[in-house]
Amino acid sequence: MTRPVRHTRKGTGPDTVLFVHGTMDHSGSFRRIADHLPGWSAVGYDRRGWGASRALASPRPVLTDHVDDLATAASTLPRPVVAGHSYGALVALTAASRHPELVKAVVAFEPPLPWLPWWPATAPWEQLIDDTAEEGPAATARALQEAVLGHPAAGQSDEELAALGTALIHEMTDPTIGLPSFDPLTMTTPVLAASGTRSLPHHQESALHLCDLIPDGRHEHIDGAGHIAHLTHPRHFAALIEQAIAPPSG
Repeated sequence: MTRPVRHTRKGTGPDTVLFVHGTMDHSGSFRRIADHLPGWSAVGYDRRGWGASRALASPRPVLTDHVDDLATAASTLPRPVVAGHSYGALVALTAASRHPELVKAVVAFEPPLPWLPWWPATAPWEQLIDDTAEEGPAATARALQEAVLGHPAAGQSDEELAALGTALIHEMTDPTIGLPSFDPLTMTTPVLAASGTRSLPHHQESALHLCDLIPDGRHEHIDGAGHIAHLTHPRHFAALIEQAIAPPSG
């Protein structure tokens, strides 16, 4: 089976971080974080349907496909810290629960966990997809960009937006996302769940509750950050990765 396109930068030290991007994103979003981790080897890849791996969207991938891709990537590395953003954090948590021998620790920034009781029945961005369905994929992509970024992304053609919107709709309407993909109570991998202080309330609450359920879980927040903290606060995001394997203080 063809695998997603990977990008690797060799660091000066022994540690490796494997990045997993979220929806409407690509691996290049983590480059500035890697710049703040010069001692770490940094590995990223474009998930199926996104970036340089867009052609791998057929047949339509589901969560398990992304988890399998991550496990394959991790198996070729010296037990990395896996840092996932949003949907990528869900992929990271699920892969770590199924293959704990492959993952040293997980940094999970605001993962969507719709099967857990604190997640709203219809979260705002999921509702946005429903509300724009009749307008077509390009309108859906544009609306989500505006909701997340505060403005539509510049320089994208209608064709590009339509492709992004199609992948977005497929990913966020994947019926398997609503099913439990891991049990936080039985996870053995250390998890640092993180959120931004300016993020949507259910994103913050999700990260807080998750670290309470995972035996070796803890929570950190990034002051002043919203959901795209990996873009707006790369230095702080890099610090989370270092904290994930740091000995507990005190």
